[in-house]
Amino acid sequence: MSTTSEKVQQFLRDNPDIRNSMNIGIINQSALARHIMHEMSIENFDAVLAALKRYDYKDPYPLKKEILKKSNLEMVSGLSIIVIKRTYNNLKIITNIILNNKRLNSVKIVDTSDGIALIAEDVIASEIMKYVPDEQILKVDTNLGELIINSPEAIEKATGYINYITSLLSDINILQIISFYNDTIIILDQKILQMPLK
Repeated sequence: MSTTSEKVQQFLRDNPDIRNSMNIGIINQSALARHIMHEMSIENFDAVLAALKRYDYKDPYPLKKEILKKSNLEMVSGLSIIVIKRTYNNLKIITNIILNNKRLNSVKIVDTSDGIALIAEDVIASEIMKYVPDEQILKVDTNLGELIINSPEAIEKATGYINYITSLLSDINILQIISFYNDTIIILDQKILQMPLK
């Protein structure tokens, strides 16, 4: 069973905005203690307040911030995701379409538990749907965008890096996320990519 201090630490880890506000001293600790009591089902106000005062507010993400600063970001819109049944014939169709269009980089293929997911430019996606029989298509999502974060190899030693990135995007509905080697690929509604930066 978790101690009060562990519960408070967990709450602050799960709420980076609150933790950052605490770090710069713009939050009422007593009000926060009452909120944490309610959220974490804790009864002892003094124990929660003491845990807040003892909490180490140093930046928990210095390495992750440094990696993100050195990363390259790329945004692509006009994408679709098609999930098709995993069969030899379907793979042959996809391969032929990619080769005929001479656009190998325009499709990402991800093996899933239900089939094969293809992240493709809308033009290629419509080609695939022309040639793959309807009964072989499990799902189609359109009007998507892609945020690609290409990070230095240090990402492999930075535990919690994906958690850190998704915490920065906590106000955005992430539809899919794929991470492999030093690439993190985040699939979003393309309207989000067209929004002006604040």
